[in-house]
Amino acid sequence: MIHQIAFMDIETGLGRTVYTDNTVKMSEELIWPMICALNNFVIECTESRRGLVNAALEDIKIYLYPPLGEGNPLRFVFFADLYENTAYIEKRGQAIFNILSPHISFEYYSPPEEILGKVLEIAKFTQTFPEKQIHDSFLETVKHKIKNLEKEGKIFIADLFVGDIDQGKVYSISSKENLIEKDSVLLFSELLTAFSIDSEIIVKSTLSIKEKQRLENENINVLELKEGWYLKQLSKSESDFWLVGYFYYNDKFEQEIFNMLDWVSQVLAEEIMEGLVERPF
Repeated sequence: MIHQIAFMDIETGLGRTVYTDNTVKMSEELIWPMICALNNFVIECTESRRGLVNAALEDIKIYLYPPLGEGNPLRFVFFADLYENTAYIEKRGQAIFNILSPHISFEYYSPPEEILGKVLEIAKFTQTFPEKQIHDSFLETVKHKIKNLEKEGKIFIADLFVGDIDQGKVYSISSKENLIEKDSVLLFSELLTAFSIDSEIIVKSTLSIKEKQRLENENINVLELKEGWYLKQLSKSESDFWLVGYFYYNDKFEQEIFNMLDWVSQVLAEEIMEGLVERPF
């Protein structure tokens, strides 16, 4: 979720707040010069013309977006949750800039109410996951399939959930705390940052020593097991939601595992489609 949006001149340190939900408590007189100083520090240390892009204040991410390109000092500054997707932030940033650009000023900033209303609609927008659209029979079938695969030693689900690109985990399908070695929500956000927002993501790796020990403590044979991550957007570009799977699987049955997950994502996408609210950007 985005908590504050501002625009600033990265060279002079002047800034103006566009939107805030008051989650981030800060001094306007201090924050913009601080970001400007950090930008100069990054440029000097890395010899990069791009300068500061990301920073963090505990669990808040600061992201700088250049709507006119990196050669221009104007930046839109977003204060968002750590799992907020970067590509999604940039879509909002460009949409807000397109509406607000005639009114951007560091001396006198007072856009018309109509313009401000459009900006706030984009800034505050988030899709609510339509949980009521999901039929109990579908969930029962999914859990039955997973149970059978686990009995056969083909897959062991650590976490299977619906992830939202601006709200983290919004719906849990199956989760076993005793198998979870990593923060699945944080890794979900990191994977989305590393890959395209509109792609299917599959990551496979060998087990770490800690993962082997954790699984063996649960009387699971780790021979031939791999760690797997599966992310697939539900309903393509119309949806903020992804099916996210974090699991251990026998690579002999890889195709069967991913076919099952593809089926889950396809049916989920069909179930929630009617409950999705269209993005205003």
